[in-house]
Amino acid sequence: MNNSYKKSNFGAAFFFLSKEQKEALGVIYAFCRLADDIVDDTPNTAPQQLTALREELNLVFSGTPKTELGHDLKYVLSKFPIPKEYFFSLVEGVENDLKTPVRFKNFKDLTWYMYRVASIVGLMCIEIFGYTNPVSKEYAVTLGYAVQLTNILRDIAEDAQMNRIYLPLEDLQKFNVKEEDFLTFKQTSELKKLLVFEAEKAQTLYNEARKILPKEDFKTLLAARAMGAIYEEILLKIKQRGCLPVGKKVKLSKIRKIFILLKTWRAS
Repeated sequence: MNNSYKKSNFGAAFFFLSKEQKEALGVIYAFCRLADDIVDDTPNTAPQQLTALREELNLVFSGTPKTELGHDLKYVLSKFPIPKEYFFSLVEGVENDLKTPVRFKNFKDLTWYMYRVASIVGLMCIEIFGYTNPVSKEYAVTLGYAVQLTNILRDIAEDAQMNRIYLPLEDLQKFNVKEEDFLTFKQTSELKKLLVFEAEKAQTLYNEARKILPKEDFKTLLAARAMGAIYEEILLKIKQRGCLPVGKKVKLSKIRKIFILLKTWRAS
């Protein structure tokens, strides 16, 4: 089973899970990582590779996978009821990054994307964590939006170098930020106001997710809450920098992650 997730923020959040749950999440992470790497690392052959990935998914759900990852997914699905459409939705989401250039007209369009590349992952995860109230799916979706918007703000300069603007163009227009200035990150008051606006939007999503989480699933979804808390802390650090992408990419130390995990666990 793939354990590469341990090096990510996911690894810290999944500290409290059973061995079987961790192994299942390692496989899910490997699938998500593969889909993402296909688009980012080999864009020229990505369409063919994504087609092959979809074909392997069909084989997985028919019980006849060909690849090692496919066999691992088949085993995970024998233990946890993750719907087939979740996997195909994620592939559809990452495929969007092959567009040239990557742009989103409004927040509704961005939500379409964030649901597929982030909320879907949350929905997969809660099938492994376990839950009793269907409203927990809404929690996973909202938290996914918050996490992905945080990722967008954290990676904004790196994405700009690839001519990718994930923030809604209507928001750029609202704050009088031109695309060319955004891509070169010309340090203007308009740009800072735009990024602060988006950071507050992300914070609102974290707050909404907390309100949505059903009480009966509060303990069961400890790992999801821990992951949310880690990314919310990243958002806080971004805000402390004034939201502008200056210096090294925002990361949390291992000690800080452990502190957040303990704090989340104590709340349970």
